[in-house]
Amino acid sequence: MNDEQIRRPEDAERVSRLTTAIPPQVSDEPAQSSGDDAVVLEYETRYRGVDGAKSKRKGLPRSYSTSRISDDERLWASVAHASVWITALGGIFTIGAIIPVSIFIPLVIYFLFRKRSDFVAFHALQAFVIQLLGTVGAFTLLMLGGAVWGLGMVIAAISVLVLVGFILVPVWGIVGVVLLLAVVALPLGMVFYGTIAAISTYKGDDYRYPFIARWVDRQLAGGLMNTA
Repeated sequence: MNDEQIRRPEDAERVSRLTTAIPPQVSDEPAQSSGDDAVVLEYETRYRGVDGAKSKRKGLPRSYSTSRISDDERLWASVAHASVWITALGGIFTIGAIIPVSIFIPLVIYFLFRKRSDFVAFHALQAFVIQLLGTVGAFTLLMLGGAVWGLGMVIAAISVLVLVGFILVPVWGIVGVVLLLAVVALPLGMVFYGTIAAISTYKGDDYRYPFIARWVDRQLAGGLMNTA
């Protein structure tokens, strides 16, 4: 780790984390970018005018470029993602007792760096969200889904008396297996993606979780986390 000071990026150094980069200015010419952003920009320019299109796009995500991040930024972003192993292994050895604490490690990193490095803040918040999904999400699915499945199995068993249950019981049993696989898949996916992200960010890559990254970026651009 070097002693290079982590600095707040200037607007000129910021780029979009979305698939299509956001143009710095809106012109009267049709947008040259591809995908949904180009369609939205062209629509806003045509029906709202140039000023309306500009104001409409102010809330779109603008995040830190990876071209000039420091070693400290890479390290802390990687630590935020790698903390998934503390949650996973700690949860196993403590029978889940450490999870209510360990899942907040990325969030602590986020609040420490949110005014110092957009790169670290973005990745720490990604890591926090995926840990919530992998732990709280799995637990909620297990409890609520398990309760619904148990009630359904009781109804299916009772319906055996009218012969319908002979079909419902095995079908509902398959539903239970699918539910169990989903509960197991959430924490496994958390560890899998968290490990890849930790390695990638340590190398200086801007790794994005599927679905999660886009939501996080929009929160940082103009959502709740932008004002928290």
